[in-house]
Amino acid sequence: MHPTARAVFLGLVLLPAGAFAQTGPSDPQVIAGASTAKINVGSRKLAGQLVATVHVGADGKAGEVLVTENTTESAFEPMLVKVLQSAKFRPAIDASGKPVDGSIEMKVELRNSTGAEPKPVAAKPDPQLADKEKARIRKMTCKDFLWEWEILRDAAGDGVYTEFMPRITVSMFAQARSEAGDVVDAKVWPASKKVLKQSVEQCRDSPQAPFYEGVFKSAMDAAIAK
Repeated sequence: MHPTARAVFLGLVLLPAGAFAQTGPSDPQVIAGASTAKINVGSRKLAGQLVATVHVGADGKAGEVLVTENTTESAFEPMLVKVLQSAKFRPAIDASGKPVDGSIEMKVELRNSTGAEPKPVAAKPDPQLADKEKARIRKMTCKDFLWEWEILRDAAGDGVYTEFMPRITVSMFAQARSEAGDVVDAKVWPASKKVLKQSVEQCRDSPQAPFYEGVFKSAMDAAIAK
């Protein structure tokens, strides 16, 4: 069914005005490894999806949820709204580098493979998002990287290494080496966790250094011999 759009609210606590990321603009990004609310399946059929526009505060917390489509059993709707409200996000970043309120269209699909723990994902992935993210990562200072890394790590724990920003960082390196005639995919991904850890430590010592060219790439080149 396709009910009329309707909103659900959740309180927001904003970050201090002085908190800056300095690597925008960028829309909110869901943190895939963050835990979210479970649903009560019971005897209901796991099929369909709920689509909603989620307002994300500057603190990365979901606020208003505007449901625009629900093809699941109606009893699932309030539970799926709670799943979206419990999701964690890296907040939107404006052109000046400040975390700001933003919105993102999300969906939650009901599948037997996920059971009572369906995961929210972007409803309409941007086909150019990876390229935009690569350009953004190239602009990051170490301070910027650490700001974002800590948000991802706090929400995803050990899953931080496979979140979008770290994953794109590693793929950038693999692509560059491949384009230079040195195919290293089989080596890059196993080494990436250690190198990202090294990058965090080096960035803490040199917060103004360029993150990708100045720290990460050098550490990865050292780990992956030509």
